[in-house]
Amino acid sequence: MNVVNALEQLSERPPLAMAAEARTPVRGATSTFMLRKSGSRPVSFSGRHVGFGNGYRVGTPLWHELNLYQTEDGHFVADIRVFSKAQGAKDQFHVCVADSVEEALQFFEGYDARGDVQADFDPADPSLAPAELMVHAAALKYRIAEAESQYRAVLASFLHQLSAG
Repeated sequence: MNVVNALEQLSERPPLAMAAEARTPVRGATSTFMLRKSGSRPVSFSGRHVGFGNGYRVGTPLWHELNLYQTEDGHFVADIRVFSKAQGAKDQFHVCVADSVEEALQFFEGYDARGDVQADFDPADPSLAPAELMVHAAALKYRIAEAESQYRAVLASFLHQLSAG
């Protein structure tokens, strides 16, 4: 789960300041990004990619990818991508444009991964016996806890990477 941006050398990138401070424009090479956003138009901007975290593990049915960008004018863009292998599930894309790095980090920290898990049964199905409903509910509860735990783990690694530079 530890991921380093291979496009930048670690020694050239200063640690990201975690405290709220005045916005400073991005210096150096910038790129243009277009990020998908579920249920909305894409978010486009010019800037640089600051950090990346990926929770993918072999065999995992659901994982999160975290990205942080800094725009040319000093804003921050937080990007959470949710990928699922479940049949019929659609990938989800959450984007927040923030005035400060602190606000962007609050977006990551406040994200609730429990909503990323979809029920694989219809609770209103009259053909399901109460015992079957209990088994499905228990399995769903387990998948929700697993998704939440996985997100917290990738978030912790991501925040550590950002603070370490």
